[in-house]
Amino acid sequence: MDSENEGLTAKGHHYNTKTIQQALELMIDCGISFRGIEKVFNLFGDLDSQTTPSFSSVRKWLARIGIYELTREKEHRDDWIFIVDFTLELGKQKALVILGVPQDKFIEIVANNKKGLSHENVEVLAIEIMNSTRGEFIEKALDRVSEKVGVPIQIVADNSSDLARGIKLYSQKYPNLIYTHDVTHGMALLLKYQLDSNDRYQSFIKRCTITRQRLQQTELYFLAPPAQRSQCRYFNIERLTDWGINLLNSSTETLMELLPNVDDSVILPKIKDKLGWLANFQSDLMHWSQMASLTRSVETQLKSQGINQKSLKIFEKSQLIFTDANLQNFQQKLREYITTQSEKIQDERTFLATSDVIESLFGKYKQFSTRCPFKEMGQMLLTICISTMDLTTTVIKNALETISFEDVEAWLEEVFGQSMLSKRRALFSTAADTKTV
Repeated sequence: MDSENEGLTAKGHHYNTKTIQQALELMIDCGISFRGIEKVFNLFGDLDSQTTPSFSSVRKWLARIGIYELTREKEHRDDWIFIVDFTLELGKQKALVILGVPQDKFIEIVANNKKGLSHENVEVLAIEIMNSTRGEFIEKALDRVSEKVGVPIQIVADNSSDLARGIKLYSQKYPNLIYTHDVTHGMALLLKYQLDSNDRYQSFIKRCTITRQRLQQTELYFLAPPAQRSQCRYFNIERLTDWGINLLNSSTETLMELLPNVDDSVILPKIKDKLGWLANFQSDLMHWSQMASLTRSVETQLKSQGINQKSLKIFEKSQLIFTDANLQNFQQKLREYITTQSEKIQDERTFLATSDVIESLFGKYKQFSTRCPFKEMGQMLLTICISTMDLTTTVIKNALETISFEDVEAWLEEVFGQSMLSKRRALFSTAADTKTV
C-alpha cells in the first residue's frame, strides 16, 4: 500500500486514489467482476461517506489506467528480452502481445534466485491488433517496438509457424539476436510427435473418454479419469498417466472403505466392468509417465536456471540410463532441443528459456473476457497491462490525470472499430423501430 499518499485525489475525480486502487486490486488479484466489486464496496467498503463506486466507474478506471500503462514511454535499453505471443477471441482479429524484461533483472530474479518471472517483473511494450498474422506483419510490429525501446538481445516465443517466420525475418537484420523456442511448448511438441502416432496411446485416450462418460451419475464417479483438454492436451499428460497408475496401485480394501454402504459382491464386478481395461495399459502407463517425467526435468532445469552454454552438461548429470530403446531415443530428442537452443549463445551469459509469464497473463485475461456479452477483442485486453503494474496511488493519480475517457473512446475506435455488441444493438434497434411503425 502507498499509505502516505492514500488520500490523493486525481484532478476532476470524486473518488480518492486509494478507493480506485482497492477496486482494481479486487479485480486483478481476486478475479471479481465489475458488478461484483460494486457489491463488495456496498458490503464492506469504508469510503469515508463517499458514495459506492459503480461498476461502470471501475470499468472506466481500468481502461484509463490500462491505456496509460500501454502508451507510457518505456526505457530505451540494449538488453531487452522480448516475450511474444498471440491471443485471440471470436472473430478474425488476433492480439500480438510483446512483453519485455531487462536481462539484468531476469538474471537477478531467475538465474540468481531460481524462481520464475511474475507478472510484475515484466512490462507490456506493445499490444497490436492484427487481421493477418503473416510473418511480414509480425516483423513490422517488432520493428515499431524496437524503434521505441531498443533492439532486444533475445526473443522468446512458442515457435508457431507465423510467429516463427516473423521473428526470423526480424532476426536477419540483427545477427546477434537470440531466438529461443519456449521450453514448455518445446517439450509438449516432443510429446505430441511421439504420442500422436502411437496407436496404444490414442486407444488409451479414447477409453478414458468413454469411461468418464460411463461413470457419470454413478457412485464410482470419483474414480473417473480427469477431463482432457480440448487443446494443448500434451502440456499435462501426467494427469492421465498418474490417474491410471494410482488407480492400478490402489487396493480393494481402500476402495471398499470409500464405499461403506455398498455390497462388495455388487460393486467389485461393476468396478471391473468399468475399469478393468486399464490393466492392459499398465506397462504403457509407466513408459508414458517416464517420458513426461523427462520433459518435466528439462522444464524445471531451464525455468529455474535459464539457458546457457552449460545447460546440456547439467542435463546430462541429472539423467538416468535407460535400457528401453524408445526412451533412449526420446532422451536424445531432449538433448537435441537443449543443444539447438543453447548453441545460439556465444558467451557465458544466461538467457530466458520460457514464455510462461505471457501464458499466465493470457489466462488471467481470459477469466475476464469470458464474462463479456460477446467474446471478442476489446477493452478487457487492458487487464494484461494492469496485471503488470505496481498500482500505487501515485501511479493511479498520474494515469487518471494523463488519460481522459475521450482518449479511451478514441483508442477503442482506432484499434477495434465498432464492436459486435454495438452492431447487434444498432441492427435490432432498427428492426424494432421498423416493427413499431
